[in-house]
Amino acid sequence: MTFVSELPTGWRLTKVSETESTNSDMRKLAEAGESEGLLLLAKTQTSGRGRRGRVWSSPTGNLYVSILVDAPSPTGGEVGFVAALSLIDAVELVAGREVAALCCKWPNDVLYRGGKAAGLLLEAVPERSQVIVGIGVNLIETVVEDALYPVGSLSDLSIAPEDLAVSLAQCLSKWLGTLRTLGFAPVRRAWLSRATGVGEHVVVRLPQDTFEGTFKGLAEDGALLLEQGMSGVKTVSAGDVFFGAGA
Repeated sequence: MTFVSELPTGWRLTKVSETESTNSDMRKLAEAGESEGLLLLAKTQTSGRGRRGRVWSSPTGNLYVSILVDAPSPTGGEVGFVAALSLIDAVELVAGREVAALCCKWPNDVLYRGGKAAGLLLEAVPERSQVIVGIGVNLIETVVEDALYPVGSLSDLSIAPEDLAVSLAQCLSKWLGTLRTLGFAPVRRAWLSRATGVGEHVVVRLPQDTFEGTFKGLAEDGALLLEQGMSGVKTVSAGDVFFGAGA
């Protein structure tokens, strides 16, 4: 697949200089009747957010984009895995080469050289059977105070935000086609082939609980499989994952 600076047929790109949150703006557009394939790209966000309402630092130069996708509620969670794979493919497409240091981190992050370079925030629009895929990618060196995980940046790859947004649309369109025609199984296999931490000790932290064990892989629905010795395998559907014995 060769990168061309054109969106897939039927996809649209809207650009703004500044907004509070591309996801919040996209929700209004979805509720007003917008269809799949709309991208909203901002140069900066004044109230960007990540999972669990955390602040997402939004300096100019990074990628801040929200994409509207059709997804009935049973498959909504699978879109996160599709989006992570699409982002890795998109970076490699623009960079013109394989970037082995890119990997997926459960549930919705992309790491580069061990640091979190991208976060994905999925928000459902159930009345429209749609999902908003919000993606923030550090394309320049970014400092995040009190970050839960080491911060990464793709600054050495010299990627422009709009080029990455267009490439992301191309790759997302392809992977959505795979999900819709072949189901989640090939997405799951591809995600695991680019995943970090499989077979390693992990700690999963939830607001009211903490689990640890060995990351054995993904269940058929994308849940994390955590082997806990004599306690067997625990299925975890949500949480923050940390690696290593000292996690």
